[in-house]
Amino acid sequence: MNFCEGCNIACNDESCPKCGRKKLRAVRADDFCLAAQVHRMVGDNLKADLQSENIECVLRPYGTGVNSRFALPLESYLLYVRYQNLEYVRQILRDANF
Repeated sequence: MNFCEGCNIACNDESCPKCGRKKLRAVRADDFCLAAQVHRMVGDNLKADLQSENIECVLRPYGTGVNSRFALPLESYLLYVRYQNLEYVRQILRDANF
């Protein structure tokens, strides 16, 4: 499994599927990897649920500049988790239809 340090994406490809970067390295268990984009309301609850299972996660606000221009919260989060928990968290999201 390869890892793009610029996008924090773990992938099987030889280049990053998001930015196209070809200089990837082997992913490590403690790398924070992009797991999903989730709605703001879902993200807050999901973070609490993951923390209750001792899974480290980071939510980064994500969305359009229109909300930023009017000082409104962005509508989505990018959810990052450690690579060692990535498949487990993705399965939780699939099971919950997120």
